[in-house]
Amino acid sequence: MSAEAVARRYAQAIFELGQEKGELGALGRELGAFAALYQGHPELKALASTPLVGDERRERVIRELGARLGASETGVRTLCLLARRRRLGALPAIVQKLGELVDEHERVLRASVRSAAPLAPAYLDRLRRKIEDATGKKVVIDYEEDPSLIAGIVTQLGDRVVDGSVRGKLTELGASLHRI
Repeated sequence: MSAEAVARRYAQAIFELGQEKGELGALGRELGAFAALYQGHPELKALASTPLVGDERRERVIRELGARLGASETGVRTLCLLARRRRLGALPAIVQKLGELVDEHERVLRASVRSAAPLAPAYLDRLRRKIEDATGKKVVIDYEEDPSLIAGIVTQLGDRVVDGSVRGKLTELGASLHRI
């Protein structure tokens, strides 16, 4: 089974569990915090993947880390299950898929906006409202400055990109000149 299929399957199960227990948001945050910890500590990755460490010791470490992170019993049990099934390596992908499922359920659309120069908060708010009006979803904007754009902005909504940057226009012009 592919890594994406594994992530999708576990994310779906965790999503349903979170909904059933009424802990969906908290469960996503807890697993996200543990995934960040897992990604940032090679010794934790080694502990999770080495066959020399028994399941009891692995679970003891996960329970201790879960307690330090303030994770719920549901979150800790989920992590222990992933550890027993040797799926902790898939946790970052699972968390990403879980986030997508939560966004879909809550009708949230994530937009990425990059601009060459700083944008006023009022402009970003107007942009958010226009996207919300067009899509009927709640929009969360992830904004960053990117001087390489020269001027203008690039907005990405899922797999759709609206490129209003000078760099994008120059690239289009260059491509059209090559076709001549």
